[in-house]
Amino acid sequence: MSTFMEQWALLLAPNRKNSGGIKPDPLVEGRNPFLADYDRIIFSSSFRRLARKTQVHPLVRNDHIHNRLTHSLEVSCVGRSLGLGVGAALRHRGDLPTEYTPDHLGQIIQASCLAHDIGNPPFGHAGEEAIRDWFKDSGHKEQYFKNLQPAEWADFTAFDGNAQGFRVINALENNKDRGGFRLTFPVIAALVKYPRSAYEAQGVGKSKFNFYTAERALFAEIFGEMGLASGGGCRRHPLSYLLEAADDICYRIIDMEDARELRIISYADFKEAMTPLLDAQCLDDPRLDSMDSDRRRTSMLRTTAMGRIIPSITQTFMDNYEAIMDGSLEGSLLNHARDDVAGFMSAAGRVFNSKIMNNPQKTALEIGTYTLYRRLLDVFIPACFNYTKGNTMSYQETRALTLMGANAPGRDDSLYMAYLRVLDFVSGMTDDYATFISQQFSGTSGL
Repeated sequence: MSTFMEQWALLLAPNRKNSGGIKPDPLVEGRNPFLADYDRIIFSSSFRRLARKTQVHPLVRNDHIHNRLTHSLEVSCVGRSLGLGVGAALRHRGDLPTEYTPDHLGQIIQASCLAHDIGNPPFGHAGEEAIRDWFKDSGHKEQYFKNLQPAEWADFTAFDGNAQGFRVINALENNKDRGGFRLTFPVIAALVKYPRSAYEAQGVGKSKFNFYTAERALFAEIFGEMGLASGGGCRRHPLSYLLEAADDICYRIIDMEDARELRIISYADFKEAMTPLLDAQCLDDPRLDSMDSDRRRTSMLRTTAMGRIIPSITQTFMDNYEAIMDGSLEGSLLNHARDDVAGFMSAAGRVFNSKIMNNPQKTALEIGTYTLYRRLLDVFIPACFNYTKGNTMSYQETRALTLMGANAPGRDDSLYMAYLRVLDFVSGMTDDYATFISQQFSGTSGL
């Protein structure tokens, strides 16, 4: 058995952690463990709520625009294709253990991709920034957070949907506070792009992280079981590079498609950005002129581009295979892509940053997001502080805990855990529900 095959035997083993400890699921034909993971995610309430969460364009009333749920479904399709391609290449090299097939790799990444945004708060990245800024307020720190440990404090000031997603799948859904979904380890690990905590990330000058202090022990156990822990740290699961690439591909292409639908960019802008991926025969295809709308023209170019970018990224994975396996490859696969994909990413990035991200309506709503989160956190954090400390609570604070329902802190929760439960509740809201609650708290009808 080759060294890489031995690695893959650990990396693909369908182990789960449940009340009886770590046990492997039998790799049966038909509905195997990885397909079962996919089903657990897609039938969950956290996944369902993604239908009412912003992808890029908040609170739009256009049914053609993507939300977090449709984005996640499309990322899972691209991820599955990448997994199938890499699985076939590994089998050709003789590195794929005999009990696994390329289909298994595709299924693992498909399930992981489905859950990759499951921890994102209302209003996407603007929501993440608003939460971080609230916790960074010096007055808030002195009043509510001065007794937290540095590693605990970092979880809030660096709040990130990736770490919240890790918590959702491992603590909140299905078996609450008892293992969450209890997914197989390969699916969990493929989700992790940044195998470090917030405190560790800050120590090395990074902004991204993938687990909270509350989930540190579980993270270490999973990555240790898979042979991904060494020297006091952890390296990425190789399949996480494919998940990241699938997400990058979709948000660059699909988000531009949405922007064209909203007339933020033109069809000409979209076509120009696609040019590095498409040859003259495709760009001059007479079928484009015969179509009755720019929507259909954009869709055709997107389909063709996807068909070319996926095999290119599969080859990029194999070009960097050894560095991926030893954990030394830095950044996304798209940072190492061949000229066609690199040219597209550069062109798409210019359009995205200059026109889409600076759209006035989008900008105005993002500014309003800060006010929304301030209203929510100004109520829920003091309520949890006073409850946990045993202080006298106002009627408003008592009712706020009632509103939190199953997410409300218990008597045995530490102050740190009580605040995490606020993030669980607030980040789990849909855009519409967060807006509604904020309006009720303010007594007004707007953000």
